[in-house]
Formats: sequence, C-alpha cells, structure tokens
Amino acid sequence: MNLPGTTVVAAVVTTAAWLYFLRALRRKPLNDTLLCAWLSAQFMAFALYLGLVEYGAEVTRPIPSWARITVILQHVCVPVALCFGHLAYLFLIYERKRAVRHVVRHAWLLAATLTTMLVFAVLADPAQFTAAHVSHYSDSGLAGVYMAVFTAYAGIIVTATAKVTWTWSRLVDDPWIRRGLLAGTLGLLFGVLYFLVGAAFIALAVVGHPIATNEGALVRWLLVLSVPLSLAGLTTPGWGPRLASARTWWRTYHAYRRLHPLWAELTDAFPHVRLSLEPSRPSAFLRSRFPRPGWVTAALDNWDERWSPLHRHLDLRLHLRVLQIWDARRALLDQCDPADYEQALAAPAASRLSEQQRAARAEATMLVAGLSRHRAGRPGGRRAGSHPEAAFRDADLFANAAWFLRVAKYMKTAVPLTGEKEGSRPYGLP
Repeated sequence: MNLPGTTVVAAVVTTAAWLYFLRALRRKPLNDTLLCAWLSAQFMAFALYLGLVEYGAEVTRPIPSWARITVILQHVCVPVALCFGHLAYLFLIYERKRAVRHVVRHAWLLAATLTTMLVFAVLADPAQFTAAHVSHYSDSGLAGVYMAVFTAYAGIIVTATAKVTWTWSRLVDDPWIRRGLLAGTLGLLFGVLYFLVGAAFIALAVVGHPIATNEGALVRWLLVLSVPLSLAGLTTPGWGPRLASARTWWRTYHAYRRLHPLWAELTDAFPHVRLSLEPSRPSAFLRSRFPRPGWVTAALDNWDERWSPLHRHLDLRLHLRVLQIWDARRALLDQCDPADYEQALAAPAASRLSEQQRAARAEATMLVAGLSRHRAGRPGGRRAGSHPEAAFRDADLFANAAWFLRVAKYMKTAVPLTGEKEGSRPYGLP
C-alpha cells in the first residue's frame, strides 16, 4: 500500500469516527469529551484529505503556491486535532473544573506553536519549503525550523496523551473504558514512533548525516496503524457494550434454538409443564392475515419455539425453556431407574470420558430409558426410597443450557438398557 493508500484508509476511518461522534454529540450536546473528540476527528480528517489534495505537487520545483498553502493548512490542522484528542481524554478522566485548567494551558501552548510555525513557514522561500516538503532538511533552511516545531509539538502532545491513557487504563473499573484506553495507548505509541522517525530525519540532516531512505516509506504504516487505534480508544466505551450485548443475544438465541429438540421431546411427554408465550411478530402477522389450517398453525408454532430470533425478552424465554426441561425431567423420575444411571456410569465406554461427560452420558441413558417406559405405559424401575438426582448443580443460566446440550448429545445415541433391542431409537431427537 503506497502513501496515498494509507492516507485514504486513515481518512475514511477518521471520517467514520467523526460521524460517530457527531451522532453521539447530538444525543448529548453538553458532553465535553464528545465535543473534543468530534473536533479532533474533524480536524484530523480535514488534514488527511488535504494531504490527498497536495499529493504529487512536489513534481513541480518549487511546489506551486496553492500546494504550499495546502501543506501549511494541513500542518495547522494536525496539532489542533492532536490537542483536542488530548483534551477529550482529560475530560473523560478528570472532573470538569480540573480539565478546564488543562484546556487553558494547552490553548496557550498550541497558539504559541502555531504562531511560530506560521512565521517560519511564511519567511521560508519556495525552494526551502519544497526541500522541507520532500524531507531534504539539509537544504530547507527556515522551512526546516517550521517542520521541526511541528514535529516537536506533535510528538510531545502524542506522548503526553499516551502517558495519560496508559496511567488511567490501570485505574478505571469499567472494562470497556479500560479497553478503550489500552487501544488508544497502542495507537498513540505508533503515533509517537511516527513523529520520532520524522524527528530523526530532521536531526540527522542538521548534523550533516541525512537519511537517504524516503521518509514516507517508513511512516506510512505507522499512520495507518496509529489513527484507527487512537480513534478506537475514544469510541470503544460507546460501541463496546453494544458489541457485548450482541454477543450475549447470540449466545442466548443459539442456546434457545439448540435446546429445542430436547425441550420438545421432554415436554411432549409432559405437556402440563409448558407455558404458552406471546408469538413472535412475524408469526403474529401471518396468523392474523391468512387462513390457518392445522399444519400452518403447527409450522408457525414450530417457528416460534425453535427458529424465530425476533422474540422479545429472549433471555426470559431461555430461562423458561431451561426450567421447563427441569420440570419435565422431574416429572419423568417416576419412570427412571437409578440402575440405568449407575450401569451407564460404570460402562467401559465411559472410562475414556471426563467426569462431567460421564455424568451427562449416564443422565442421557437414564432419561431415554424413562421416556421409553413412559411411552409404553410401564411402571418405573425405581427401588424403594431411591431418587435419581441430577449430577449437575449450577445457578448460571448458560451453564444449565450447556449441561442440557451435553445431555442431548448423548441422548441421540443412547438406548434403554432394559427391555429394548440394540439399535432402536426410542428417543426422538434428530
């Protein structure tokens, strides 16, 4: 990827961050952190697009006046963007009164830096400015001082911001703010390296040992790494919790759907444990608009119970599904025999399994035998005073779902140990 390519990537990412902050700022217009972050993204995006505008102007020696003005404007926007980015972190970390004191000090430092830069940029002749623009600092004269001031300020403000983010990443309690600060620190470290490379080019040129390598070839990857990571540091506290919520929703839906065969098998045997719930929106629409033959109703019921991702309160529905499986199991205990459980637990095939897998396999064998007896109308095989309890005990919803999924896995291949032919399928899971 060449220099324009990296600049385009950084510009697109910065624009996306600017739109993100603008949306957030419209919701919270009095939030100082969002305001500073939005201004930082705006000035940085403008600087990157200006870089694309003036790219290739160095072919003309000296560069045209319009390109010179564009470069100067770009170098003004970058310190302003970095300053606002630093202030965004300060408003995020400190209480407002303390943060405002930092704003005043940084405003004076920024004003002094920009004034110095502009003075040397205006005093430099076109040839010197062109030499500085193509990194020939040994011939840049006053323009070299202009670039040195720019690089020094940018390096100092990025280093200070990295120090703030790293320090507070170890102190905050909110996990997403911490992750954002760490991501920002990593991006800012790439930024520090970016400006250190620029400073090395200038310093070595001043002492008479200029670097022959093209500066752009060294810093372009630092730019494309620094800008997105730095902006991620400011945006992570906003989109991070949403990402976590989406992940939780997917885990809930995935568990809800995969538990359906086991739930259907057990509650078909004991329908009194089921609880009628509100249909999903697509199902409710179809039920209200079209005729409903029996098979259509059954298909819609199956859709609601197994596939529909549009259920409201999906976590509650998963909770009810797990409870109904437990209730159906409890109702099945009259047809369960502890001998089935113990025999499956001691079977040679179980010796290669972990303790939890052996327990799930034994539970599956016992439930299959109990379902077979229930369907045949035979009495249970429990001994007097015996009560086959579940080996699993956990209050966590997803742990319960994982346990029943493990049991369902073994129920697919289990057969009753008494009264059934080998290879029969008394259990209806697919």
